[in-house]
Amino acid sequence: MRTDWKYRLMLAFQMGVLYTLGIWAMDYLSADNKVDSLNSLLFKGLFFGITFGLVFPYLFNALAGKVFTKMGANIHPVLEPTEIIEKEGPATLFKGLEGVGGKLFLTNKRVIFKSHQLNIQRGQTDIDFSSISGIEKRMVNKRGNARIVIRTKTGKEYQLVVYKPELWNTEINERITR
Repeated sequence: MRTDWKYRLMLAFQMGVLYTLGIWAMDYLSADNKVDSLNSLLFKGLFFGITFGLVFPYLFNALAGKVFTKMGANIHPVLEPTEIIEKEGPATLFKGLEGVGGKLFLTNKRVIFKSHQLNIQRGQTDIDFSSISGIEKRMVNKRGNARIVIRTKTGKEYQLVVYKPELWNTEINERITR
């Protein structure tokens, strides 16, 4: 979740206004047509906006990191006897419409994606270096989010979102050109 203050303040303001308008509309359209005072509506909107836009994101960022770090530490791929993990990091693999969260591993033999337990589609995806025909970085949106796309010789594409995609791109390219 974005953490810059300008974004959070805008979110708080927008949520406060929407909440205030929603409360007013429900009061106005109710059977008794009793509408709260303007001061009451503004207080409720301000309280909701501050809570939703400032407090919840702070709590989410403070607590979620601990949960996801612990969950990520429990992801271990199934390796071959002589296989060694050389690099790993959090990743999302797109399978159809679902972005499957988990970890990406580079070993001395292949690229491995292993999902975490909170996904609908779970399991391990293995891509041998010898089957990779190419890899590219693809921009997803204007905020700078990028995917790496791994193409195999059989025409299959694996789209992954990773932290620092240019480093993953370089690391995988080095291994497929060996």
